[in-house]
Amino acid sequence: MAKELPRKTRADILRHTREAAEAADWLGIWALSLGFCAINLAAIAYFAAKDSVGASFILVGAAAIIAVILRVSGQLEKRRESDKSGS
Repeated sequence: MAKELPRKTRADILRHTREAAEAADWLGIWALSLGFCAINLAAIAYFAAKDSVGASFILVGAAAIIAVILRVSGQLEKRRESDKSGS
């Protein structure tokens, strides 16, 4: 005799989905995706046009963008923490 599995309510599903979205490191995911895109563009520039200088500029430019965004977000996070502790 088969037993029915307990049914999850819509609220439980939404709560778990919201918790998963809050736990995700969206900035890290963005940085990885930008890095992969830069690698692909650099590979196209290098193998299609034999442009090693252009490929290196693509990689260095993407790394610089990622570094600036991560640095600014780190400073904002520190400022938010200091505002919370100061309040």
